[in-house]
Amino acid sequence: MTRQFTTILLHFIFILPPFASFAEPVVNTRSMYYMVDGNTAEEIWSDIKKKSPVKQHGRLHVAYTKWDAHWQFWWYEHTNTCEITRVTTRLDVAFTMPRLKQTATMPDSLLSQWDTFKSALLDHEHGHRDLGIKAANEIEITIAEMEPMATCNELERVANKKGKDIIKKYSRIEKDYDRSTNHGLNTGAVFPLHQSAGK
Repeated sequence: MTRQFTTILLHFIFILPPFASFAEPVVNTRSMYYMVDGNTAEEIWSDIKKKSPVKQHGRLHVAYTKWDAHWQFWWYEHTNTCEITRVTTRLDVAFTMPRLKQTATMPDSLLSQWDTFKSALLDHEHGHRDLGIKAANEIEITIAEMEPMATCNELERVANKKGKDIIKKYSRIEKDYDRSTNHGLNTGAVFPLHQSAGK
């Protein structure tokens, strides 16, 4: 249902602890909503088409997930080598989702269908978030386990290349995820009467 967009913020910090360490990435999540309404599925879908801020390559999408991976690493410079001593990562995740404005005139059956759709849609978005968490974890572990190098400049260059390569890898995995789920349609994120999907 979503196609994540990744950005990378690199920080280079110099410190002298004597051993390599890493921890689980910090994950910050926020949700943004656009309001839709209507008393029938057709009216709600029409309102989504008018109000959804998620449009890419000429296509309308119901929802969107963006995650940004950020990493920092520290190193220790010996006489002839330089080694990683600490790595941290942070993942910022932003969901854009529709929210239904409920009214007293809405049939219970329509509300039930919307709740089912919304739940499946959010599950799909969480799949994108989880891939971002895996990417941040892999970056942290990969950099922390690097062998010492002759210079800190070389260590810095290689560490950041590894991070960027992991981001590229998970960008490909994101595309495979959307293809395999048909952007969530195959896992139930279908609004009644419409084959709608997020990107």
